[in-house]
Amino acid sequence: MADTKFILVIEDDPILKNLLGHTFAGKYQTLYASEGNEALSFFEQYRPALVLLDLMLPGGVSGFNILEKIRARTDDLKDSPVVIVSNLGQESDKEKARAFGATD
Repeated sequence: MADTKFILVIEDDPILKNLLGHTFAGKYQTLYASEGNEALSFFEQYRPALVLLDLMLPGGVSGFNILEKIRARTDDLKDSPVVIVSNLGQESDKEKARAFGATD
C-alpha cells in the first residue's frame, strides 16, 4: 500500500462518483465515500494524493466540514490537494471553499 497512490472521491451521487473515479483510472487507486464520516475515515487510513470533494453530502457532515477538518490537521495531510466538485456555483460558495483552503 505504501507505493499505491489513492484518490478519494467524496460524492453521494453514484453516477458522478463513478465518472469522477474513472477519470483517474490507471494513475490512482480510487476510494469512494458517500458521506462525511466515511470520507474522513478513508482520508485518515489511506492518505490520498488527491481529494475530489462534493460540498452537499448526507449525514450531517458537509464538504465544507470535511475541508475544514483536513486543513486543521497538524501533520502533512493538511496540505493534501482538495478539488471541489459541486453543483453549488454561487460566488459566495466558491469564496467560502477557497477560504476553507480548497486547492481548486
